[in-house]
Amino acid sequence: MSGYPILLTGLAGRRCVVVGGGAVAARKAQALVEAGARPVVIGPALGAEVEAMAVAGQVEVERRCYRPGDLAGAALAIAATGDQEVNAAVAEEARQRGVLVNVVDDPALCTFTVPAVVRRGELVIAISTGGQSPALARRLREMLEEIIDPAYGDLLALLGRLRPRVLNEVPRGRQRQVWDRLLGGELLATLQREGPGAAEARAAEILDGLIEQGTEGTGGTQELKG
Repeated sequence: MSGYPILLTGLAGRRCVVVGGGAVAARKAQALVEAGARPVVIGPALGAEVEAMAVAGQVEVERRCYRPGDLAGAALAIAATGDQEVNAAVAEEARQRGVLVNVVDDPALCTFTVPAVVRRGELVIAISTGGQSPALARRLREMLEEIIDPAYGDLLALLGRLRPRVLNEVPRGRQRQVWDRLLGGELLATLQREGPGAAEARAAEILDGLIEQGTEGTGGTQELKG
């Protein structure tokens, strides 16, 4: 199933309905919590994971079967009951209300699918198989988790702090080369060896030098061309 990849934002504090109470529903609810949403889990039998989230105040729960009208005011819905009829009913209500819906293991009923995700701070890498093979998406995620060091999250945060200076103090024609220099590997290595403080100081030195001299290159001597 082809689709247009997006990263959904703006869920903070918004009602998101998860129908089902097992381990899959718990994982979906946890992901919504991490996105800042206000998950409501509906199911007649809620598993230990969902109950623990409820006790912690992370989710609201309604210990009953789904009924029409449960999606009123929802930003999105997830059906994870294992009951095809219930899942189809959730999908139909979502369609009528214009609510985004994901039906676990039934891509044909979905208006969005949930990719496997690697997170490193604000860095998000999503892997989607269009619902055809969650197992392959999971395997690829595991491979990327081995490759993408946690320090990349710190690197992204550092680059975000540097970005205003680059945009304001470096001519547009030189900005790409400045970013190439900052992403040359030295800052990541410094983060891994010495931590964020040392990397922040080194990044400032590099950027100060580039701004002052207007030179860049692998050897630090090539003039930047606009």
